[in-house]
Amino acid sequence: MTSIPAALAAQQAILQQNVALSVIKQNAQADQAFANVIKETIENTPQPGGRGSNVNIRV
Repeated sequence: MTSIPAALAAQQAILQQNVALSVIKQNAQADQAFANVIKETIENTPQPGGRGSNVNIRV
């Protein structure tokens, strides 16, 4: 088994780290987009009015 030069190993490690950070960033952006959709859905849902809008359940 041959060993790779230290410079090449360092470049590979940096590349792997950059890929990992990119994946983390993409996941965070997807999570934020999903949260925004949920927030917009809640904000645009009509609020119930009149009788029965407040229900207190006691156990």
